[in-house]
Amino acid sequence: MNKIKNNKAFRIGLSILVAFVLWFYVNNVDSTPKDVTFNDVPVVFIGEDLLMERGLMMADCSHDTVDLTLSGNTSVLARLDPRDLTVQVNLTSITTTGQHSLNYDVNFPDSVTNNMVNVKDADVQRITVDIVELYSKSISVRGERTGEPADGYMAGEMSFSEDTILVSGEQLAVSNISYARVSVDLDGASENIVTVVDFELIDFNGDVVDKSSFRTNVENIQVTVPILRIKELPLEVKFIESPGSMMSNIKCTIDPVSVTVAGSNKNISKLDSILLDEIDLSTVTQDTTFTVPIPLPAGSTNLSGEEEATVTIEFLNMATETLSISSDNISYINEPEGKEVTVVTNEMDVTLRGPADVLADIQAFNIRVVGDLSDVTADNGDYAVPAQVYVDGTDEAGAIGTYQITVRIQS
Repeated sequence: MNKIKNNKAFRIGLSILVAFVLWFYVNNVDSTPKDVTFNDVPVVFIGEDLLMERGLMMADCSHDTVDLTLSGNTSVLARLDPRDLTVQVNLTSITTTGQHSLNYDVNFPDSVTNNMVNVKDADVQRITVDIVELYSKSISVRGERTGEPADGYMAGEMSFSEDTILVSGEQLAVSNISYARVSVDLDGASENIVTVVDFELIDFNGDVVDKSSFRTNVENIQVTVPILRIKELPLEVKFIESPGSMMSNIKCTIDPVSVTVAGSNKNISKLDSILLDEIDLSTVTQDTTFTVPIPLPAGSTNLSGEEEATVTIEFLNMATETLSISSDNISYINEPEGKEVTVVTNEMDVTLRGPADVLADIQAFNIRVVGDLSDVTADNGDYAVPAQVYVDGTDEAGAIGTYQITVRIQS
């Protein structure tokens, strides 16, 4: 037995056991109150929304933190995390402006009740708040861009989920606010930017104002910035050809030859040119110059600035000749069913265009004028109908201008 008592390991184990018993007693059995001081416990306020409904606001308070000395059982105090402690001031009873001295309550974590801990001392006994009339002002939202989009792209007009925001606070301070500023980074962008960002309040000197003194009706703003692709597009005219009116017979110039546009990838990525107009060359009877508006792809902007293009058409080595065509060479197609059709037009002049040597060989009997009655109603009467002119024996010359013949419809 003596050997066991003299054993070193036994003595160490016994010492640990005794220490644990003493610790357990002190922390769980010993009810002697202990004092612990917690510094800089934050002051929080409730009822600020109700103040605003009454047209009031808290402009200032005497203390942001309080130093507290708490008394309680050691085990209870050990469970107190300083981050879970707050001093709460209730503003709901205030209905007038001016200074108000208010009591406060100490908020403990859920694991600690008020009867387990006493506030033995505090460096502040009451919190004084300064209440002023609430003043509100609507200010505009302005955007600021930083960075540049990717090469070949540009930024369009910035838009906001809120064009204005309502700022509330002390009148003098609110009156000094000029606008709200949001900032968006465009660096390397090649797609539209849609993002939610915070905003800054800017005074009339252009300086940033501390927002903590104000209330705003929104916390952040959604900003949309279209990112537009830049592309140079040639201007083109499409021609409808016929004998004597072929593209090989003309010289066409367009001024300007191209425009630079900016638009969404969807609208302009597949475009290789802009079509100005479609022209039937047979209706152009002589060299001519005319202007046409430049149509833009949907949602695009013309960076070049020109709104119209000038188109010049010159005929190359072409001559014209007018021949008189008799009724023997005038006919019709698509007559109304059950009706008798008589050609009223006995003679008409037709102007041809082509190389001079080709025109010299064309006689009146080579030309046919054919009226189309497709649009004629079944009613009796005289009708002017469009006519097509055919030149037999050559594809180098053809009629120019438009033609019609008169027919009589009878039952």
